[in-house]
Formats: sequence, structure tokens, C-alpha cells
Amino acid sequence: MPLCFAFGCNHMTGAKRTCSLFRFPTNPKERNKWIQRCRRADRAYTANNRLCSCHFKDGVKENGPTIFAYSKNLGCFPDHSKPKRLRLVEGEIEEKAKSNHEHCNDAPDSFEDRTVPVETLSKDVQGSNTDHDHCYAVSLPETSEESVNDLEEKVKDLQRELESLRLRKQPFTIRNIIQDPDKMLLYTSFPTEVFNVLVNVLERMRPFNYFSGWTVQGFSTSDQLLMTLMKLRLNLRDLDLAERFNTSKSTVSNIFNTYVAALHEILFEGVMKTVGIPSQLKCKGSMPKSFEEFSSARIAMDATEITQDVPSNMNSQSLSYSNYKSRHTAKAVTCVAPNGALVYCSELYPGSTSDAAIVDHCGVLDMLKPGDMILADKGFNIFDKLPSGVTLNIPPFLSSKSHFTKEEAQLCYKIGRSRIHVERANERIKNYCILDHIPSQYRHLSTKIFQLCVALVNLQSPLLKEIADKYEIPN
Repeated sequence: MPLCFAFGCNHMTGAKRTCSLFRFPTNPKERNKWIQRCRRADRAYTANNRLCSCHFKDGVKENGPTIFAYSKNLGCFPDHSKPKRLRLVEGEIEEKAKSNHEHCNDAPDSFEDRTVPVETLSKDVQGSNTDHDHCYAVSLPETSEESVNDLEEKVKDLQRELESLRLRKQPFTIRNIIQDPDKMLLYTSFPTEVFNVLVNVLERMRPFNYFSGWTVQGFSTSDQLLMTLMKLRLNLRDLDLAERFNTSKSTVSNIFNTYVAALHEILFEGVMKTVGIPSQLKCKGSMPKSFEEFSSARIAMDATEITQDVPSNMNSQSLSYSNYKSRHTAKAVTCVAPNGALVYCSELYPGSTSDAAIVDHCGVLDMLKPGDMILADKGFNIFDKLPSGVTLNIPPFLSSKSHFTKEEAQLCYKIGRSRIHVERANERIKNYCILDHIPSQYRHLSTKIFQLCVALVNLQSPLLKEIADKYEIPN
């Protein structure tokens, strides 16, 4: 059953009402006038809409709709806020009502949504509204000046918050560099594909037991890995990384300590240490031309040193001081296979420890088998420590002679030409700027940091172009 089309009216046919529903005029001009007076911006007029007789004076359709919730010319809307007007005589009321009806017909959109008090009305006007069982008067609550001021303050606070969010620096994330190969090499030292592999491996190891005892929630695995690699690659200060990633120094330290331990367990303990030194047969399968004279060579050995803070303990100071570097250092032995891959790295030892003592203590000789050859420099005079069947090839000593013979000079050239690859590998290791100097706060983590850098070097492009071309690996 149809409802009344007027705004705020719910009259319908079939109910116990004293009013009836009128169709809209067929004359377009008159119909548009009715539609405008109904003020239904929320819905459009259709041919099925009706208007109840309560909106017509005396309930007569020919009088036209003039009684609405927004009307101010009739007395069915009591006033609760404004003072009463002076009593008007009956003739003045009728004259004023007539003028208001004319004003309503001419300009219905100019009415305001408020009520006007009338103290007394004529009996005719009152009688025309006594049959109505509803009233359209709506009293709006008054808004105090204090509440308006509060709302204005809230608006200002929200505007300031929006401005601060607009001016806030965006954090540095992997999305900033993932599409740029040069930036990936700068910040991580290897291409995007390798970075994604590491992220997938770390995701499989989650959740981590973080170093500081509390879990980092605000960063993804890729961003935490990026933060760790930036620290290793560029040796950025914790405060610098905190500023770049919009976090705190404690969070940076927590992530770095945790991810160094996790990556060390994956790449060094799980790969390098588990796989070990390749067999002589595997080495011959990827032997470069520079090793033609030493076909039985299995590793090329060398030692490298990194500086560190002066230990607080006097005995540690004495042990860590290197006469060769004239400073406090830590030393490790690294080994590369003939194809240039790093296959072994010892722990860090005090700088005063000799190369031969490190080789004897770290246990690298136990991994060799009879028939294997080691290429090294003159500092590795370890003939008395070699296992049975293992040979050592080092440059000859000049001793009391004034110069080398031709054969000795050629041997020095061949050995240097073959073992230069371990020097190049050590150079790549030291490209991780965190190894420029180990501060005291990372002394407990220094061995893991160094061994992790060794493992990360193997994720870079092959050291020898000959090997990269053979296996079609892009540089």
C-alpha cells in the first residue's frame, strides 16, 4: 500500500486514518510545484506516489499542498524556545496566513527548518487542523558555544596530525632498491635473485629467538635481512640504520645480532662446514688453466687479519697485538678451491698467533687425504705438521744465496699465479666494511661475523671469469 510522498509523513491507505491519499496532478507545471513542496531530495517522483490530505488546507485537493514539516504559516507547530508574540486580532491573522500561503506557493525553497510561535489563531484555522493526528514540527537541539569550540579544536588537532603524517619521512625498505641491480649490489653485495632465496630460507626458519629476548614485529623478514646486510656491507652505525628505517637503535641491534646468528647457522654451519673441502676429483672437474702445473692441488691457503678495539684485559692486549700490523688484530686462515670458491675458514685468533700455529690448531689438515697438495706462501712452513701423503708447495727461500736460480724464479711465478686467487677471495671478504674494524660491542660476535662474510662471498658472482663462462653464470 502506498505511503505519503511528503518528507516526514508516514500516512498510508488501509490504516485507521481520517485522511485520504491524492494523486499528483497530470498538469506538468502543477505536478512539479507539488514535487518541489514535498522536498524529497532523497528519492525521485514516480507515477505511483501519493500525497495525503493532511497537507492540504481543509483536506481539499484543490487548495494545493501547503502544510509540511518546514511550513511556518500554520499553527500546528508549537514553539519551545522563542518568546510569544503579541496577540493579533482575527482579521490580521487571516490576512497574515493568506500572505504566507502566497509566499509558500511562489518560493517554497526559501523556507528554513525552524518553527515560529503563534499564541492564538482564528477558529477557522484551528478547526482545519484539529482532524490531523500528527504534527510535523521538529525542534532542533541548541548547540552550545563550548561544544562548537571543542569541535574546532578537534578539527585543528586532526589537521596538524595529517600534516605531520604528510611530512613524516618514509622508512627505507627493500622496495626502494629491489628493482635496481646496482643498488642491490651496493647494499647487499649480490643480485635480487640471491636475496630472494635467502628471504625464503629465513622464512622457513621462523620464528626466531631474538638476541634481546623480545620479538621484532614492525619489520618484514626481507627488511630485517636488508638491515643486516647493510650493516655488514657498509658498516653503518646503528643510529644511521635506525634513522633510515624509522626505528630505534635497540631494535637495530636486536635484529643484527639475531640475523647474524641465523645466517651463520644456515650458510656457514649448514653449507660450508657440512660440505667441507671438495675432493680432488671434484677440483679437477673445475680446474682453471692457472693450476695446470699443480693438478693435484686441492686448496690454496692464506691468512688474513682484521683490526679490533684494544681489549681491556692486559693478557688479551698482549696476545692480540700484531707486530706485522703494529696494532691489535684478530687473524683467521682461509682456503679456496682451484675454482676460486672459499671452502674453509677458521675461527678468529689473537693477532700475535703465527700462521703455522693457526693451521695446526684449527684442524684443516685433518680434512686432507694422501695425494692432496696445498699451495701457500712462505709463512706456512708446516712441513712437520703435514699428514702422511699430503704435500705442501710454497715459494723457495733465498737463504744465504744472493738471488734465485732460474728454476726457482719460475717456481715462484707459477705458485704465485695459482695462489693469487686466495688473495682475491680475501679481498672480497674485506669488501664487507664491518671487517674494517671490530668494535668491542661485537667482539663476542666477531668470529661469526667474519665466517658469515666468507659464506656471503660465495653467493656473489664467480671469482674466475673462466669458471663463470664455463657454467654460463652472469657476472
